[in-house]
Amino acid sequence: MIRRPPRSTRKESSAASDVYKRQLSFIFLSFVTFLSASENIYEYKIRFKIKNVISLDGIKELTSKGNDTYNIVFTGKNRMLNAELNQEAEFKYLNSKVFPKYYSQKIKVPLRGVLKQTIEYDFKNQKIASTGDVNWVIDFLGESTPLDPVSSGFQIRENVKKGLTNFDINLIKLDEGLIYKSSYSVVGEEVLEIKDTKYPCIVLERIANERKTLYYVAKTLDFILIKVEDDRKERMLSIEAEKILSFG
Repeated sequence: MIRRPPRSTRKESSAASDVYKRQLSFIFLSFVTFLSASENIYEYKIRFKIKNVISLDGIKELTSKGNDTYNIVFTGKNRMLNAELNQEAEFKYLNSKVFPKYYSQKIKVPLRGVLKQTIEYDFKNQKIASTGDVNWVIDFLGESTPLDPVSSGFQIRENVKKGLTNFDINLIKLDEGLIYKSSYSVVGEEVLEIKDTKYPCIVLERIANERKTLYYVAKTLDFILIKVEDDRKERMLSIEAEKILSFG
């Protein structure tokens, strides 16, 4: 009688090891999914009121274009005075940093006509170019990218979300094409009310050249900016959310 060798059976330790590996794999995938989700910025549509020399009512809408890219559009009007402000920007959001692609604005003011300006970022050559009624080209260092008026708000959001209480952001003077550093500090918390809903906010302050600006970041709206007060020497400018039309 021929004896066949016994069939190979998995050792208990080997089977246990496989279970352990599967559990580790599941935990790792869950962790990666959590990180990916936390990196997203929620889409939203919000009605804002701008109070300045000329007041404007408008809607700001953020949409995702996929591939970590976002587009934001603001259209504000004062129909009585035939005034208008249109802003559009696109940026990528990677590793908690905002990388602008372009920013454009169209400003229509009575007796002054229309001002159009578009700035585009060239990260390969580390240049920013402005075209339209304002023309300039500037160089920048990739690690300290100067931000436009729209993308800077999202970098503020990210820094506050990470728990930073003091930080700097490089900005651009759109009319001159100059880069300057802007410093922000958390100065407290305040609750803002929009259409009978209360939103706890972290308040930041920026002081530059006798000009104080306050930023209100809503914690329950994923740390987006819902109010800005810019106290200039000659006048006060405020931008405030009036109604949350959609979020998330």
